[in-house]
Amino acid sequence: MELEHILGLWLAVPRASVYSVVVTPDGHSVVSGGADKTVLVWDLHTAKQQCLLRGHSDWVYSVAVTPDGETIVSGSLDKTIKIWNLRSGKEIRTLQGHLDTVCSVAITPDGQRIISGSKDTTIKVWDLNSGQEIRTLTPHSDWVYSVALTPDGQTIVSGCADGTIQVGDIGKLTGHTASVTSVAITPNGQLLVSGSIDETIKVWDLATGQQRYSITAHSGGVTSVAITPDSQKIVSSGNDKAVTIWDVKTGKKVHKCTDYVEAVLSVALSPDGQLIASGSRNSVIKLWKMP
Repeated sequence: MELEHILGLWLAVPRASVYSVVVTPDGHSVVSGGADKTVLVWDLHTAKQQCLLRGHSDWVYSVAVTPDGETIVSGSLDKTIKIWNLRSGKEIRTLQGHLDTVCSVAITPDGQRIISGSKDTTIKVWDLNSGQEIRTLTPHSDWVYSVALTPDGQTIVSGCADGTIQVGDIGKLTGHTASVTSVAITPNGQLLVSGSIDETIKVWDLATGQQRYSITAHSGGVTSVAITPDSQKIVSSGNDKAVTIWDVKTGKKVHKCTDYVEAVLSVALSPDGQLIASGSRNSVIKLWKMP
């Protein structure tokens, strides 16, 4: 089964790595954050830029969109989190509190809280509407590269530079031998998927914390993982200039796309699971149709 290339989007700044991509809940737009210090909103039907959001003073590492599709949250190397109105492109507020790069941001399913992970080793919980910091969590002793939430919004999962994964109050999962760059949870809430610089993807039982299996996935390291809405497939990207699709039940490779000239740094799926968005080191966002 082949991936069908739908379109490619090029940033205005050459070689401005695309560190994060997300498809809006209505499936009409893709939001990207990258080394050009901007957040961009693209129309997936016309391939035109809808908004260019300037305000960060350094690379944008992570972007997320609220469930209602109205608000963008971005985390940056400048140590801040910014909240934007997606439709108008206006900055609503800036959240300050982290002492180092904000590597990852996530939004609770009710759209009321922001979760952020940072190189300052902390995870912070913020009120999205007021911008107030609610609490700081310190489950890690090294950089927090990735954060995700269970579908019920009750449990924070985080991946760390020391190779560990923290699952809420359940505890720490060990098995990776290098930085955990990305964590994702199946929409049915049963499994946790992690990607690491150790070149593997690991699948864990979320209830027990037991590892189900490990996949040798991308040479040079796994940069991002995403899961289809039906919880049946994993999509991953890596430093080997590839995007790969895996069967969740078996861990078997379904398809590998190597139509890239640089490392692929981020992947995301549309809400219906039919489109894959990917961002790469050479300032290109590519969109593919799921086979």
